[in-house]
Amino acid sequence: MAEEHSRSTTRQNLPSPSTSGLLSGLSGVKVRVTAMLGGTEITFDEAVGLDPDTLLAVDRGKDDPVDLCVNGDVVVRGKLVVVGDT
Repeated sequence: MAEEHSRSTTRQNLPSPSTSGLLSGLSGVKVRVTAMLGGTEITFDEAVGLDPDTLLAVDRGKDDPVDLCVNGDVVVRGKLVVVGDT
């Protein structure tokens, strides 16, 4: 039976002093960060016919976790919160 490993933000996962130089060298590299709120399947014809104001139902609810992706890879899961009431 395969063991599953999960990422956590504990002190043991912080970079060691030997990797700090590498990380500082990467500090200016741009990456694409995407919050994945959910998904759905539609046909190509439906996709081509989408208007700017089209609403799509997705497979997750407002209280479900959101995947935060860096360059297309999920790196962490979180939740959406309301910051202001505007």
